Order: sequence, then structure tokens, then C-alpha cells
Amino acid sequence: MIQITDFNSGLQQLNQEKLAIAYISQPGCSVCVAVKPQLEARFAKDVPIYHFDGSKFPEVAGHFQALTAPLVVLLSHGKELTRSARFIDYPALTKIIAEFSDEKPDYAELFR
Repeated sequence: MIQITDFNSGLQQLNQEKLAIAYISQPGCSVCVAVKPQLEARFAKDVPIYHFDGSKFPEVAGHFQALTAPLVVLLSHGKELTRSARFIDYPALTKIIAEFSDEKPDYAELFR
């Protein structure tokens, strides 16, 4: 997980990624504490995860239209593909990330 220390440069890096996750959290949020290790375990090897701390960067709420924490936004070159807040839809994220992977599907396996 990439800890963002400067909002503008972090946002610029995020927007250059083919596929990336923006993870917005707040300190003292018990759901945020539970979501972070799950995100890392499930997706860190497939896509970069940029962590924005909402208490350090209040402008993150306006930029991502975050009304609650945690917020997980999947982006491609800065364009939002999907978002989940509080209750993270891991299967949907997994499916979209798989669709964006460069690997060709095994068509024989698909049509069994």
C-alpha cells in the first residue's frame, strides 16, 4: 500500500496508473482498520493501492465525494470504474480487476 504524504503528487501518480485503488480512511474508524489488511491481501499483488488519510488531507473528501469512510475507489487513468463505501464489495472489485488484466483468458476453460 502506498501511503500518500502529499495530496497533489499522490493524486497525480494515481491518475497515471492503468488500474489502481484509492483507499480513503479516517483515524479511529474500526471499519477502516478491518478493510485495510483485506485490501492488501486481496489486491496488492494485482494493482497499486494508494492510501489517503482523510484527517491529513481534508480535500480528499471533496475530490472523491467521500461521505463516509472507508471509501475504496477503483480507477483507470483517473477515471472511476467503481466505488464501495463502508461495506466493500470484494467480489465486484475482483471481477473488474480480472477484466482489466493483460492475461488472455483460456477459452477452452471458459466454454466447458
